[in-house]
Amino acid sequence: MLGHIILDGNVPDGLSEGEFSTERDRRIFRRICAMKARGEAVDAVTVAEELKRCGESEVCDGLSYLISLDEGLPRLPNIDSYVQILRKNSQRRRIIFGAENLKLRAADGSDNLDEIITAGAELFGSIAPSLQPYRSIDDLPVLAECGATDIEYIRPELPRGAVVALTGDAGSGKSTLATAWARDAWRTKGVPSLFLDRENPASVIADRLARLGTEDGPGLRFWGGWLPEEAPQPDAAIVRQWAAEHRGIAVVDSFSAFLAGDQNDATVCRAFMHRLRRIADTGSTVVVLHHSGKGESSADYRGSSDFKAAIDVGYHVSNFGSGRLERMLLRPFKARMGADGEISYEYADGQFICGAGNGARETVSEQLTAILRQNPGITGRQFEDFVAAAGLGRNRGRAWLSDGVLSGAIVRKSGKTKNAVHYQLAGLSND
Repeated sequence: MLGHIILDGNVPDGLSEGEFSTERDRRIFRRICAMKARGEAVDAVTVAEELKRCGESEVCDGLSYLISLDEGLPRLPNIDSYVQILRKNSQRRRIIFGAENLKLRAADGSDNLDEIITAGAELFGSIAPSLQPYRSIDDLPVLAECGATDIEYIRPELPRGAVVALTGDAGSGKSTLATAWARDAWRTKGVPSLFLDRENPASVIADRLARLGTEDGPGLRFWGGWLPEEAPQPDAAIVRQWAAEHRGIAVVDSFSAFLAGDQNDATVCRAFMHRLRRIADTGSTVVVLHHSGKGESSADYRGSSDFKAAIDVGYHVSNFGSGRLERMLLRPFKARMGADGEISYEYADGQFICGAGNGARETVSEQLTAILRQNPGITGRQFEDFVAAAGLGRNRGRAWLSDGVLSGAIVRKSGKTKNAVHYQLAGLSND
């Protein structure tokens, strides 16, 4: 949070120093507020000078700490969501410390019981009003103020801020495909991924990464059963904080392993899917892996129909590789956004290469057409990102787009924002 404040030069409304967990950050925030009150510019150098002037440079680790605050810092289009997380963590600390103090006073026996009860009422009474940010319906912000924009895509299969399901039989390659998506998202767009895994041992993860020619680290984080603490629920505070900071990809492996209850129970299923929605609401994309059903009416997924109702995009994965990854087919069984036709991949040397649905390899032009068809209204930069992720080359995609506009096969339109230009195939509507 401090890194964003220093980079942006502004302090979010309503944020106070007490909501930071360390004395160092509270001191820095206090000096920033004093500088803003005097109308002074805020950046790493000016804040370092202010700390030095006030004799607090050493205790706050000076310029070196201030500079480190923006290392690997993601873009936060809706910083208010992160402020809310920071505020709730502060409230939790106040409850913990306040309750411990009340416990000690009650155990001591020397304090008047009425005074202890009054202190408890004051503690929780001071916290309760801040838990509800809106006092009336008129206080609700409009969508634009919440960071809402046109639908973005991390890659053609993954709309940003969506809940995406990958379902299929055991061994169909769902986890490997999700890992390949995550690898490509980090390499081509700098979008990181977090895998919450209650299915696989560390050795399986390591083998998968080796086959895909990548490794874990800042771009791919894995939290599995090999760690002292098992992977938390998707909406745990630590996960929500990561999601708000990075707007990345959170992979849940798998639905059944994290669900506490009967997957056929609509109430249980809906409550769990709401956990996933809380992460998607931060701007991160959630990929939940789940198994196919056994009956004809439940072939796409097991359990309650509320699973399908709660997702934005659902792909059923079929593997035609006779026991190994070779050719995979993704059949959408729900598509609120993104691709609504079958997607096939040819797997070779750690790469999933888009191919035609009938197994014959698509030409480059067919693959480029498919990308544009699946993403009407896409910008040129976004199209190039998708083309690069598919291994087709940015320059080739840029030239194809330009040729299509000249021939009339592609429509080029000005966007709502300055300098924004959007493309779609002629004859299609992106309404």
